[in-house]
Amino acid sequence: MADPQGPNTRAGGDGLRAEPRLLVAAGLVWLEGRLLVQRRSAAAEHGAGQLELPGGKVERGESPSDALVRELREEWGPRASTLEVRGVAEILHHVYPPPGPEVVLAVFHVHATMWNLDDWRDQIEAEPGVEVLAFAPSALPLDQFLAADRPFLASVRAGRVHSS
Repeated sequence: MADPQGPNTRAGGDGLRAEPRLLVAAGLVWLEGRLLVQRRSAAAEHGAGQLELPGGKVERGESPSDALVRELREEWGPRASTLEVRGVAEILHHVYPPPGPEVVLAVFHVHATMWNLDDWRDQIEAEPGVEVLAFAPSALPLDQFLAADRPFLASVRAGRVHSS
């Protein structure tokens, strides 16, 4: 049965619309044993200057993997179409304090098999103010990532999540 509140909200105790529920897709972008991550613009509304996995909101009628492909092209330019979205690495769930949203985050393994360490920067046309960086998983600077993602990225850093 369809949710009468709609797919992107959750009901409050009184049955009225409450905080939004967002479905988000993100990528663990693997390049020759390293992870490509991005630093949010200093002008970003939330998390300015912090590191994050690339990705974004899933639009109505769109699959999470299709959303990730679209978001990678939007964030990193047309050459991101050569990235290979593979299996799901993890599904994360965050409930932010009001008025924040409830977020379900599908994290996919993404492989940059057509890129190499010598010229990967030439493949990316990042949005203004966004910086893309490469880290060995064991060197991920957890304190620089968005707080909600740190426990998962700690698992990646510890080697419990690896390229599939």
